[in-house]
Amino acid sequence: MLQGIMKITIKETGMKLLSVLLGLVLIAHARADASLLGDTVDAGMYRTIDTGKGVGRINGFGLDSPFVVENGLADQKNYSVAYTLNVDADRFVMDYRNPFAWGAGIVFRLTDLDFSNGASLQSLMIDTNMVGYGLTFGADYVEINLSGVSGTRDAYFSGQFITTAVPEPTSIAMLSLGLAVVGFGAHRARKARQA
Repeated sequence: MLQGIMKITIKETGMKLLSVLLGLVLIAHARADASLLGDTVDAGMYRTIDTGKGVGRINGFGLDSPFVVENGLADQKNYSVAYTLNVDADRFVMDYRNPFAWGAGIVFRLTDLDFSNGASLQSLMIDTNMVGYGLTFGADYVEINLSGVSGTRDAYFSGQFITTAVPEPTSIAMLSLGLAVVGFGAHRARKARQA
């Protein structure tokens, strides 16, 4: 009798462990790479303090309106003769073409970052040779404070987007189905034990 009870307990423990492992495997598989490909984003230079030229978006030098993100250089934008901006699926690069010195209150903003599968921006991995900049970001924007920053034509700023992991809907369905199967098996085992 005791041997039979131990077998049932071991079997129940095995079923619970199997359901936990199945859930972990499916959740790990459920992560999808977030992407900006096909998303309409906005990038612009802004004056945040009035130094005699007003505040707000600086128009007339490029980066005047939103654009659709494509991989490669097809969507590359120029900000006057200062730099090029290239936004790809998971990163952006500002590559300076001439020496520069930004005035007080100048910021670069990259906004409307609507990543695929509902992901949001969690952090950035930065690669740059610029010094003195400030950086803020939120779920769907990046702002680089360039106030007082200067550099050479070899300056660059690259940011790789780190996004939240969001399960794909098909993986959630697979997880639900797997847990239902495990639950049904546990129910049958319990029913057999009671008989």
